[in-house]
Amino acid sequence: MATLRNTHGRDRDDMRRDAKSLLNRLKSIQADAAFVSEMADLFPQFPILANERCGTWYVHPSKIHRPGVYFKSTDGHTGIWDFNLRRYNPHLINAIIDNGGCIIVDSTRKGKRVPDALSKTIPIWCATINNAVRKKALENQKAYKSATSSDQAVNVDRSDEEMSATLLVPALDDEHWDVRYHSLPSVISRSEHAQIAEKIEGFADKLMRFTDMTPLTTRLLKPIRPIWLTPQSFIMKDDPPDYNQVGFFPVICLSASRVVQDGMEEQDGYLYVQGSGDDEEMWSKGLTPDLFWNNIDYLLEDGITASECENRAKKVVQDSRRLQLETSKPSGVASSQDEKSTSTLRANLFTPSMERCSEIAPSPIWIGNNASGKIPACWDAGYDMVINCGAEIKRESLFELEGGQDWVTALAGVGHAGAQASLCEIKRSQWPISVDTKNCSTHQVEKSYFYLHLPIAEGKKGQHDLLAMIPVAIEAVRKLFLKLEEWRAQNNIEDKTSPRILVHCQQGMDRSVGISLALLVACFDEESGAFVDRCGSSDKKYSANKEFIQRRLFQIMSHRLAARPSRATLKIVNTFFMSPTDPPPAKYT
Repeated sequence: MATLRNTHGRDRDDMRRDAKSLLNRLKSIQADAAFVSEMADLFPQFPILANERCGTWYVHPSKIHRPGVYFKSTDGHTGIWDFNLRRYNPHLINAIIDNGGCIIVDSTRKGKRVPDALSKTIPIWCATINNAVRKKALENQKAYKSATSSDQAVNVDRSDEEMSATLLVPALDDEHWDVRYHSLPSVISRSEHAQIAEKIEGFADKLMRFTDMTPLTTRLLKPIRPIWLTPQSFIMKDDPPDYNQVGFFPVICLSASRVVQDGMEEQDGYLYVQGSGDDEEMWSKGLTPDLFWNNIDYLLEDGITASECENRAKKVVQDSRRLQLETSKPSGVASSQDEKSTSTLRANLFTPSMERCSEIAPSPIWIGNNASGKIPACWDAGYDMVINCGAEIKRESLFELEGGQDWVTALAGVGHAGAQASLCEIKRSQWPISVDTKNCSTHQVEKSYFYLHLPIAEGKKGQHDLLAMIPVAIEAVRKLFLKLEEWRAQNNIEDKTSPRILVHCQQGMDRSVGISLALLVACFDEESGAFVDRCGSSDKKYSANKEFIQRRLFQIMSHRLAARPSRATLKIVNTFFMSPTDPPPAKYT
């Protein structure tokens, strides 16, 4: 049987091999990004957000609104539709309110015009938010009427404005507030549409159990509605629709890639690959979207060959990594430039962001990546305890100084490759760095700072490590607060400010989230964020139910937008607090 050939005489097997070429992938992304830019120019009032990770490739870093959003296609897969609390994306609602709408960019590979994340997951999200806001608004209106009736019965003189402000009563027009599930008829069948629509009210009830929608009832003045744009869409470029005059906030779901046969199509000088930005770890050679866009002219120079493109990509990645190492602050050494940037560093560390770290308010927990936990800058930035959840850590020169061996204590928890957890306790006066100590009081100089290393491997290898390290982390935090109370009593210090605790891993996405979740459940009050000694001792395990653990996880996901805890990590945390068998207690050796 003859091999099928396209019009250019090339067989499909050759095209499939070329589809894996980095050059073809990057040129395809460049072509799709031009379409995205063209569509975005039609609606300059709307911020452009990328659906992580694929969508990030299609928007130039200078135009993208950060942080991005995280909607998974699996939440829209047929039969398993869901509103996932881990992907609530509360910052997106603020972006929509502040700008009157938004554009969300994503892409999909062959066989589809629109990815499930845009065609189903985001529409489910919109309908759920609309329903939850309406439900809460009606509850508040009912409470308002009941309160005003009660006041009239006892002749209490309170104005409508005062009552409305007290109860945050929205001016919601119930009859015209759209709570329908909107879908794309060319993609979603009537049957699937009906099945999803039946679930929306239940999704809204689930959301309301975990967060108070009252603030949104006074800020979200119009419902949210998805609008779809693709390269196949017909749009009047000279006369785009005016969404300022409609009764909803548009969420423009922009699918970047063209639909082509078999997901591949020959173009002038390259092979177009639909959805090239998907599954970046399979083709990117270490490139990131930022590296690609910052070096696009170098990587896609006219006439460049596929092999030369790969060589240049490797060089870009190597240069980037070398630059990161060179600009990293050496341990135990501070330059004059470091001294000048101390206040800037502190501001960067205490600004919630996906790139560095995020405050999990109202608790004293912060979750960050490796950059936020560098010694000793992390202590100088204002953290009282830093918990490193990485399996590998270079021995800091700070610990090798004279007397340094007395600062580090090995703990009983055994993690990756048999490594023990270790705790460093150090005084500010012992820091061998150039810091401004003139304004430090004696109490500040004598105060202890802590660095806890929990050797937890990444991925599946770290599951048992995580289970063993949870009680170590809880006990270390417990001792921190008890020691702080003792120190304040001895020095007659009335300041009751809670110490800041930074929990970090390589990216601040998984392992650090698991440890932080365990700390929130076991050590901190849900409402006030204050320390609560629930365990009472290192040998006693605090039990919690699944709903309470989910609420604390929702708290993390609402503040740490980069958080991506795996199912395995969450299962380990649930096992620790809900299993009848106690994990090994954390004890000092």
